[in-house]
Amino acid sequence: MATALFAATTIVGTFIPLDTYLDIGQGSGDFLGPLLTLSPFLLFFLVFLNNAIKTLAVIGLGILLGLPPLFFIGVNGFIIGSVMSWVKSINGLEYLIASTVPHGVIEIPLVLLATALSLTVGWESFKWVRRRESSVKSQLSASFKLYLKVILPGLAVAAAIEAFLTPWFIGLVGGG
Repeated sequence: MATALFAATTIVGTFIPLDTYLDIGQGSGDFLGPLLTLSPFLLFFLVFLNNAIKTLAVIGLGILLGLPPLFFIGVNGFIIGSVMSWVKSINGLEYLIASTVPHGVIEIPLVLLATALSLTVGWESFKWVRRRESSVKSQLSASFKLYLKVILPGLAVAAAIEAFLTPWFIGLVGGG
C-alpha cells in the first residue's frame, strides 16, 4: 500500500507545469543552496539525522491508525516527483540519474519499509480502537527493533553515498 501510494504520488508530481517547478526550485534553492557549501562530513551528518528522525517518527506515528504515515509517504512522493521532473528539465536525464539513483536505491526502500511498519502498527491500533484483540505494543516494539537493525544502518549507508559519492557521479556526467 505504501509503495503504491508513493509511486502514484511520484507520478502525479511529475505533471506539475514547468513554471511551478521553477517556483519549487527557487524555494528549495534558497533552502538547499547553503547545503552545497557544507563539508561532506557535515552533509552526511545532516542528511542521516534528517532521514533517521523522519523514519523513526513515521513508525511511531503509525499508532494514530496509520494516517500520518500515509500523508508522509504521499507528500514525499509528490515532492520527489516534482523535484525530479524539475531537475530533469533543467539539467537532463543523466544528471537526474547521477544525483538520485546511487543513494535513492537504498533510501527509498528504507522509507517505504518504515511506512509499511507504521501501517502495521496502525492496523493494530485500529483493532484496539474497535476493541478487538490487538498487539500494538509488540508490533511497535518489533518495528523499532527493525528500525535499529536495518533501517538506521541502511540510512547511514545512503547518506554516505549521497554526501561522498553523489558529487563524484554528478561530475562524471558533467554536472559538477
